[in-house]
Amino acid sequence: MFYTSDDAKLFYTVEGNGPALVLLHPMPANHRFWLETAAALSQRYRVILPDLRGHGQSEAGEGPITMARLGADIERLLDQVGVSKAMFAGCSIGGYALYEFWRRAPARVEALAFCCSRPQADSDIARAKREEWIARITDRGTGEWVESMLEQLIGPTARRRNPEKLGEAREMMQMVTPGAAIALQQGLAERPDSTETAKSMRVPTFVLAAGEDQSSTTADMKLLAELIRSSGFGAEFTEIKDAGHYAPWEQPQMVGRLLRRFFDSVL
Repeated sequence: MFYTSDDAKLFYTVEGNGPALVLLHPMPANHRFWLETAAALSQRYRVILPDLRGHGQSEAGEGPITMARLGADIERLLDQVGVSKAMFAGCSIGGYALYEFWRRAPARVEALAFCCSRPQADSDIARAKREEWIARITDRGTGEWVESMLEQLIGPTARRRNPEKLGEAREMMQMVTPGAAIALQQGLAERPDSTETAKSMRVPTFVLAAGEDQSSTTADMKLLAELIRSSGFGAEFTEIKDAGHYAPWEQPQMVGRLLRRFFDSVL
């Protein structure tokens, strides 16, 4: 199914019935990232699975894909499916979009789960690396970038146990066009620091870290939980030691059980 948000036609699909639960995938994957995990959730929840702007079957639109634009897309998605308030889980850029959505529409949030989504903005070194990738993608397309993402985002344990999944991940990543990849790098480089945002969260929150994650480290995710707790509201923290940045995709059954238990506790 498709809906329109500003200048882009965006894809989403829905599984199951019950309270609304929106799952937001990481870059440069798409909604298929969550399908195995969603199997444990759709038995009780109406699981809404969008392709974020510039990913999968969703158009990129014009200009950088900023967190502000993704936040607006999420709000329009809720309007599209007739949901006033939902629970959310996001991984990587999906979590960064949730920080923005919380700033934008906190009254529409029932609960939050952040998987490998650090609250800090990019460092200067990270921004410089994104600029390098923009230049390389402009010159040579996305092939090298996709292979680099596979290396960085999927943990060594998953590579060893399930090497066939690398092909599945590559297929998802190759759907991102060079223009969308550049727009995503631009938007991520611009993303605001969300440490103060975390202190404002007043809904049940689950924080998942992955011990093999090079991008959002266990220390980063512990910081997120501590920031939420610092204002007097509880946040649950769990680490999966043998998973990387794509933890929900690498270990879908385990993450499915963790998320199911958390969201069940909210209702």
